[in-house]
Amino acid sequence: MLKIQDITVKYGQSSQPIIEHFNLDLAAGQICSIVGESGSGKTSVIRAVLGCLPGGGEVVAGDIKFENESLLAYSREQWRRLRGTKISMIFQDSGAMINPTRKIGDQFVEYILTHEKMPKKAAFAMGVEMLERMRLPSGDNIMRSYPFQLSGGMRQRVGIAMAMTFQPRLLLADEPTSALDVTTQAQIVRQMLELREQYGTGIIIVTHNLGVAAYMADKTVVMQKGRIVEQGSREEILHRPQHEYTRALLAAVPSLEGERYV
Repeated sequence: MLKIQDITVKYGQSSQPIIEHFNLDLAAGQICSIVGESGSGKTSVIRAVLGCLPGGGEVVAGDIKFENESLLAYSREQWRRLRGTKISMIFQDSGAMINPTRKIGDQFVEYILTHEKMPKKAAFAMGVEMLERMRLPSGDNIMRSYPFQLSGGMRQRVGIAMAMTFQPRLLLADEPTSALDVTTQAQIVRQMLELREQYGTGIIIVTHNLGVAAYMADKTVVMQKGRIVEQGSREEILHRPQHEYTRALLAAVPSLEGERYV
């Protein structure tokens, strides 16, 4: 479904690449986690896939193919049709991506109508249905609420609901649980796994949390300083790490009464 072929990413006029020689194959319904320290290039990878690198970022070498088509050759109109439909993204703090001065429903309806022609009333009902699929009680009330009236976990569910409205083939998740308490983190992780089961959605999740990666991912990519230092199945990375950086990441996970949970 997705094939990232030896890409290199640079920002602006910098001679130093942010990402070098990154490769990844993702099949439909597969979950891949990308882990590594801050600044290792994790978020730049998924932003490159979505064609939204900030600050003059550009893929200067390699290719990104989605369903056998090169995304790097897409026009602005092709990107407009693709984003939010076949490929969607959940941001680290969805609350920060939602306009605080407008009600959830106004923004949700606008999002739906951007991609599909239908009456506003039908779009509103579609938004309510998606919110309730995310186990948000009284979706109608949430649609009529402002973002500041919702908790962090509720705003994150709103972001996931919007991202999954058109049942995308690929979901990109940038630290989707980092701003949430542990209980809400577990709920969000379970809901993302349910999306895979219900829709066959492939997921790439960027995370610092090796526990989340261990629980969710079929395969894991370990990055350091813009390069892949190791990648493999969950079992290979967790139980038979080959690179000393991977071993250091695993060793940094705290234990509880001598028991480890990754």
